[in-house]
Amino acid sequence: MTTGAPPVSPAGDSPDGERPPAPPVEPLPVAVYLLVEPMVSGKRVLDVSPRGGGPGLEFLRRAGAAEVISCVPHGPSLSVPEPGADIVLCGLSASWSDEERGVWLAELRRVLRPEGFCVLRLATVGLRDHARAGAGMRTACADLLLAYFATVDIVEETQFSGVSFHAPGTEDLAVNESLTRLSGASGHFVALCADCAERPWNLTESLLVPTDAGASTETGAGGVSAGELAAWQGEAARLEAHCAELARERDGARESAMTLQDRADRLERTVAVLRKDVERYLRQITDDAAARELLDLERDELRRNLAAATQQAAEAARELERRQVALRTIEKEVVRLRAARGEAGRPTGKT
Repeated sequence: MTTGAPPVSPAGDSPDGERPPAPPVEPLPVAVYLLVEPMVSGKRVLDVSPRGGGPGLEFLRRAGAAEVISCVPHGPSLSVPEPGADIVLCGLSASWSDEERGVWLAELRRVLRPEGFCVLRLATVGLRDHARAGAGMRTACADLLLAYFATVDIVEETQFSGVSFHAPGTEDLAVNESLTRLSGASGHFVALCADCAERPWNLTESLLVPTDAGASTETGAGGVSAGELAAWQGEAARLEAHCAELARERDGARESAMTLQDRADRLERTVAVLRKDVERYLRQITDDAAARELLDLERDELRRNLAAATQQAAEAARELERRQVALRTIEKEVVRLRAARGEAGRPTGKT
């Protein structure tokens, strides 16, 4: 659920009804809201600004924030339950004293929930007194915030207002990081602070916060500085050279694709011939298998016939042997009968 409630007037009014002067809270650029946008889903977001509302809050609502509260502070306190916010957004002014800054950082930490975090925007000019010899502004900013928070990440802004773009044909956001090296020294830091050891935010390895930091160089026609114009011209020349290289690569890729297509056509024809040969061989193997099966059946039939003929021959041999024995017996009987008849017809010597 999101809410567009009017700015919250915190406690801290004087007894006579007059409010103390408001602390110099700076408005946040839209880029800070874009930075936080991927992390606000289901979160309660508190925006501390010198004027309530703004286009940045609409980004947070569309990103799925459970509640978005705009707070215009009066005095070093916020009328927010303790703890009452998952994410707090605030721009710290460079004109604050160390005491005022410390009170305000403690107040921001107070309204945070245990797993919440603050997104603070600080001007580098207000950190010069904290920068030690040999240490940069980033170190000074981290040392200042680590006195109040357990975990701190620092992100530098750039002076370019348009170095990110949507890649054609995709939904990806492309960031041109080479221009950041030409933008000069950073005028502001964006610090993500939490009072826990684990980071509740998730930043990419390559992060660019494109904001118009108000470069001090003279501007020409259209409000573009000479340095920025030169940077854009150099970048345009680099992109043209890159496009030419891509065009050459595209032509080479097309030639390679045509060569591969010709090879694929030849291979397709070869595969078709091989497929026909395989089908013919399969039919031949099938026919050979059928013929072999018929030969096996004929062989089995011949074996059965041979076995039957062998059995009949054995029986005939036994029958022949019986008949030969009977014949020999008959011949012996004939010989005996002839002998007996001869003896009966032979004349005796008596008269």
